[in-house]
Amino acid sequence: MSSRFAKRSKQRKVNRILNTLITLVFALILFFGWKWLFANDRPTKETNASPQSVEVETNEPPNDEQPSETETETNEQQSNDTVEETVVDDPNSNVIRETVNPSWQPIGTTQSEPHVTTYEKNSVDWKEMIDAISYATGISSSDLIVWFIGNGGSPNHAVATVSKKDKTEHYKVFIEWVTNEGWKPTKVQQLKEIERRP
Repeated sequence: MSSRFAKRSKQRKVNRILNTLITLVFALILFFGWKWLFANDRPTKETNASPQSVEVETNEPPNDEQPSETETETNEQQSNDTVEETVVDDPNSNVIRETVNPSWQPIGTTQSEPHVTTYEKNSVDWKEMIDAISYATGISSSDLIVWFIGNGGSPNHAVATVSKKDKTEHYKVFIEWVTNEGWKPTKVQQLKEIERRP
């Protein structure tokens, strides 16, 4: 009986130790598992939070700043890649500055081909030339004084001298005919004084 009791007592002790160890291992697994999960979860939350705060930061200032960056890029593109503007620093020249803009497009036409240039004031060609000149100078056709429009060196090229109605600005405008597309500006010179003839 006593040996049986001793065996049972020993078995209970062993069971208690084993149960304690199992509980301890389980507790450690839970502890480290929780810590690991929590540690992994935290960066995720921070990662999610960071873009949001970055978004807030980038959404407000960049939305305000982006147009100016875009405008700057556009202005740089225009000045570097598109618009060639030359300031003429010659006291003997009547030209203040000369502008060439390859992005200028033909203004369109209602005329059919073959096109014949005509300089009659009431003609469709005359009106379309005025439209091209207005487009190149940025002055509305109703605010233009046309001093001269004539041959620019070939049947498909014309040159005009114009002013704003208040005579504060004077221009010489070079245009060319593009088949089926109409007159297109090629060069604009801002003048110091009116030139009645090119």
